[in-house]
Amino acid sequence: MNQPRRYRVGAVHALLNAIPTTQAAFDRGWPEADVAHLLDGSLYLDRSEGNVDDAELSSRIDRLIRYSESTGTEGIIVTGSFFGEFAKQARASVSIPVATSFDGIIERALALGQPLHVVATAPDSATFLSAELLAEAERRGQEVSVSSGAIAGAMDSLISGDPEQHDRLVLEAVGAVDEETAILFAQFSMERILPGSAAIRVSPVIGPASEGVARLRTLIANR
Repeated sequence: MNQPRRYRVGAVHALLNAIPTTQAAFDRGWPEADVAHLLDGSLYLDRSEGNVDDAELSSRIDRLIRYSESTGTEGIIVTGSFFGEFAKQARASVSIPVATSFDGIIERALALGQPLHVVATAPDSATFLSAELLAEAERRGQEVSVSSGAIAGAMDSLISGDPEQHDRLVLEAVGAVDEETAILFAQFSMERILPGSAAIRVSPVIGPASEGVARLRTLIANR
């Protein structure tokens, strides 16, 4: 009996907590993928502390993506929601598909045809995803209603080793959104509470890791 073809894919992370949720998304949505995780925690630390400029961050992302390609990966996903534009710039440096953290979720969200609410644990992530959603909708000539909100204290709780507090705060925010509105999580690290969020709502709750895996799989298949 023929075994399913295996794929080596790369995942570039700026936050340690994004690795388990990314791997879980691959396990669910693409079990044939062998994921080579690459973490550079300096990206998140230096950006949040204002230690480096965009040119330096772009250079680091470019180097990480080129390194991931050099290990034999057939496609790469960059999970940091702050670093999507840098990942797009780096696509020119490699010959394999590179997906940003928002590519998949935007594709899925605009296909829903209902109001969208972006939930984030960092204000910038909510702003970035909302802006990209509206820009892509305009490019397609599609009308869409987008609102957003950031959950104070949730990211700090996760980074400081209190994931239960993170999860409680996110679930509270999810429960406060109108039932007719689909919820979009802006960060891969938030997918840890995707099942619990979906269980308390009728409208979809969508995570970027699950949608990002599906998008990368499609990009590789269509090469």
